[in-house]
Amino acid sequence: MRSQHVAAVTSLGCFIVSAAIGLIASNGTRNGWWNYETGLKILGPAVAIALAGSLSGGVWAARALRLNDSTGMRFGAIGLAGSLLVAFIPLNQLRLYLVSPPIHDISTDVEFAPQFHALLPLRAGAQNGPEYDGTKLVEYGGRKTHVAAAQHKAYPDIRADGVLEKPAKLFWHAFETAKRMSGWNIVAFSEEDGTIEASTTSFWFGLTCDIAIRVKPAGKIGARLDIRSKSRTGQNDMGMNAAIVRDYIRAVQGK
Repeated sequence: MRSQHVAAVTSLGCFIVSAAIGLIASNGTRNGWWNYETGLKILGPAVAIALAGSLSGGVWAARALRLNDSTGMRFGAIGLAGSLLVAFIPLNQLRLYLVSPPIHDISTDVEFAPQFHALLPLRAGAQNGPEYDGTKLVEYGGRKTHVAAAQHKAYPDIRADGVLEKPAKLFWHAFETAKRMSGWNIVAFSEEDGTIEASTTSFWFGLTCDIAIRVKPAGKIGARLDIRSKSRTGQNDMGMNAAIVRDYIRAVQGK
């Protein structure tokens, strides 16, 4: 049936157009052609077109099943699956934005957070300053609260890792773990200071998060590892920095 073929082709066309717009928004932001906020605005039409493609693909699939009609199967199947994927990624990010606290600075030590030193030149001109935001006021859960309190409420599992071993041993274990973290670029490290600094960049929009790791003595025979991760851009990281901290702690613990 001609209408079946039209629905399939429409779904495929929407997928191609929406994917192209999404890639332009992403690559343009990564390459510095425009800022992150502009990239999100460009992404908006891609989501709308992808939803239209999903609707057309859904109509094609429903008719194919009801009428046992495989007309345009290749176009319809690719268009439906592709459109759903293009729509899902940004809509899922929107979901994370709505449920995450409006913070972008996560630390296992909210009183004396690890500081950036070697990373400072790389953060020059960044939207977010290098200072720790723990005492900064934000609105979360319908009321004003400090960043540190918002972090504790949203991510209560993020805390320091203490072990019964010498600081030097923990430091080199922390360093080797940092080397294995996917996408991390180690900028500096010092066994004497017990510090490691690194950065990682997101795949889609090239958003950079800076990481500071600190190992120090704890008690008479133990050592404590703290890690902090902060975005250079954006006010709501959608849980990205918390995920970085969690993944690293789990890797250090061998989980």
